Amino acid sequence: MNPSYPHHPFGERIDKAALQTRLEAAQGWEAKNRLLVQLGRELPDWPATLRDDAHLVSGCESRVWLHGEYVDGQLRLYADSDSRIVKGLLALVLTAYCGQTAEMVARFDAEAWLQTLGLQRFVSASRGNGLRAIIRHIREYR
Repeated sequence: MNPSYPHHPFGERIDKAALQTRLEAAQGWEAKNRLLVQLGRELPDWPATLRDDAHLVSGCESRVWLHGEYVDGQLRLYADSDSRIVKGLLALVLTAYCGQTAEMVARFDAEAWLQTLGLQRFVSASRGNGLRAIIRHIREYR
C-alpha cells in the first residue's frame, strides 16, 4: 500500500455484507441519505497535494479524485470528493471493488448492486453518469 494515500475502512473492515445490513436497517429515503453522508465522513480527506488533475475523474459533476493500484493481485482504491453525498457513494464503490481481482472488477455490476441496495433514488442522471465514469476509470487500472 502506498503510504501517501489515506487509509479507509471500505472493502476491509466494512465489506459488502456489512454495508448491506446497515442500509437495510436504514428505513426510508431520509435515513438512507443520512447513512450515505455518515459513510462519506468515514473517508479520510485527501491531502491537497493529491487533489490534482492526475487523480481527477472527468465526467463527474462534483469533483472526484481517485487512485487505484493492484497489490498482490488485489485492487486497492483511494478516493475523495468535494460533495458529501458523492463521498457516500464513493464509500459504496470502494466497498464493492477494494480487495477484488481484475477479473472480479471486470464482472461486477455496480449499478445492479446499487439497485439491490435500494439506492437508485440517490443516483440521479448526472450522478449516474459520474458513477459510470468512476467505474470505467476503476476498470482501467492494471
